[in-house]
Amino acid sequence: MTKKGPLGKAEIYYVEGHCGSEDAKKIANDLDRPIATVQKHIDKVKKENPDNQRISAGKQMARQEGVVVMTENASAVSDGKSLGKNPERSRSCTVSIKDE
Repeated sequence: MTKKGPLGKAEIYYVEGHCGSEDAKKIANDLDRPIATVQKHIDKVKKENPDNQRISAGKQMARQEGVVVMTENASAVSDGKSLGKNPERSRSCTVSIKDE
């Protein structure tokens, strides 16, 4: 028996993350939701974001004219990308605080 009602936040995130690589039937099966509900949300996502762009650090920043504030999520995304490029440099820049 499939779940009824609107999609939850975690389910919406899952659908948006997988709609580019999987079909609605597979996603609906993974979430135990009706295919029509999942397909409706996929159609909504594709209408709002026709390029199907992935989440990036730039999209996670709160923007205002002349001001950029980085959120915790954006910082984690950018850190994850930069650490893989030159891990030796990252280790040399890290300072450990020791208890005395």
